[in-house]
Amino acid sequence: MSSQKHRPIVLGLSDATRAEEVEQEIESFLQALDSYADRFANNPRLSFEQHLGHVIAANQGDCEHSGVS
Repeated sequence: MSSQKHRPIVLGLSDATRAEEVEQEIESFLQALDSYADRFANNPRLSFEQHLGHVIAANQGDCEHSGVS
């Protein structure tokens, strides 16, 4: 049994809302790719998956503070 790390699809989301979520996920992934080398240089035990999780959490916090959901 695999552990899923993706959010379940919520029925009733508009295509525009889902497109925004996908865009945010892509932006977080690209941001993590761009910043991982510097983070890894400071902490070689940090996996990309861990770093990506931190980037996503930080971006979600930014969205919550700006009123974007």
